[in-house]
Amino acid sequence: MRPQTLISALYGEARGYHRLSIRHQVAENELLPRAILSVRADRLFQEHVHRSIGRFPIYAERVKAYRGSLPRPGEHVRPDELPVWTRRDQIDFFAAQERPADSHYVHESGGSTGLVVRFHVTRASYEWRTAIMDRVYGWGGAEEGSRSLHIWGTTKAATRLHGYKVFVHQALQRRTYFNARREFTDQERAACCDLINRMKPSAIVGYTGMLVDLARFAREHRALTWQAPTLISAAETLQCGQRELLEAQLTHEVFDSYGSREVMNIASECSLHTGYHIAADNLRVEVVNADGNPVEPGVEGRVVVTDFHNAATPFIRYEMGDRAIMADPAEPCRCGRPFPLLRGIEGRSQDVIVTNRGLVSALNLQAVLEHFEWIEGYQIVQPSRDRLVIKLLTRAELTEERLLPVRSRLRTLINDLNVTFERVNELTRRPNGKIELVASLVDVA
Repeated sequence: MRPQTLISALYGEARGYHRLSIRHQVAENELLPRAILSVRADRLFQEHVHRSIGRFPIYAERVKAYRGSLPRPGEHVRPDELPVWTRRDQIDFFAAQERPADSHYVHESGGSTGLVVRFHVTRASYEWRTAIMDRVYGWGGAEEGSRSLHIWGTTKAATRLHGYKVFVHQALQRRTYFNARREFTDQERAACCDLINRMKPSAIVGYTGMLVDLARFAREHRALTWQAPTLISAAETLQCGQRELLEAQLTHEVFDSYGSREVMNIASECSLHTGYHIAADNLRVEVVNADGNPVEPGVEGRVVVTDFHNAATPFIRYEMGDRAIMADPAEPCRCGRPFPLLRGIEGRSQDVIVTNRGLVSALNLQAVLEHFEWIEGYQIVQPSRDRLVIKLLTRAELTEERLLPVRSRLRTLINDLNVTFERVNELTRRPNGKIELVASLVDVA
């Protein structure tokens, strides 16, 4: 454990967050035999299932309706005996849920589906999430104490004291953040390249779409004199040719990762790049068919995830809205880590809006639309280079008074586009059932 990590861990332990003990456990889990890790993961799964049934009547009713009866206390429950928990289930559950006493904060996600999901996160879950994240960051050379640049979305601190604490924490971590939720025009890309050249980070971490945009800019303008040894891509799956582009312009080696706001890191590549190691000490990941039953290794299916440590929300067999392929458990990674592998991940894409000033990532628009609690879902349609139609799934009427702050926030991102809003009862789905976040008729050069 680096000194910077130890300082943070000791502070968290002193505050009663059990940060040091969780960090030790996360580090030790990487060295466990696969059989022991599997047994511990199953125990955590059983504990969370029984806890959620006892704590949340809505979830208990869903389980009873699905399997015909509730499991007896201590009864072993197979995952396929439980219903898949959908985004709509979580939306309805959160709307009826009073803030639990152990809620550390409320988070939200639109993901790649356009449906805004809000949920409570406990302190214990937060500590596990960040510990897992730092573990896989370490695989890609971006652990705490390593000089790293994060091209990521940042938000303004709520108070001056909070801002100071964030500044001190980031300084201890030796992490510099470039706010990727701004317009990210050519001017911003140039500023980011200049920061890379001056800072010379040992690792870069960021949204895949932003990193790809930056690599294209660097290639066209020969803007970089420094390549980071490693890069960790997140939030969107790498598409064909993008790893090669990133390794030609930004870094010597790309480590791809898969995660979501609901559970943070789900799976990540190691240095052998033979698949994605599932964070099996924090999550159970299944690849299932349309009926919720597991598919065979090597067969593409729907991703459902169970979060072991977030007691405030029943994320049990929660459908991510993505598709993936599970690796054969008889063929573990040669790196020796005990974590099961996802062979491939499908379904994430770099959705962009075309403006006269260049491409704008849909992640920027997501950050704006998810800010407003009355918006339950959204879909972005670009019929031409100068027009944008935003479909809103909402119970509220679209009055100009209600839309004014939305327009104001969007104006800084896409002020050269004519934006209109439409209220809809449902969002258009792709043939595979996923909601298309951005539907564009504009050719992206």
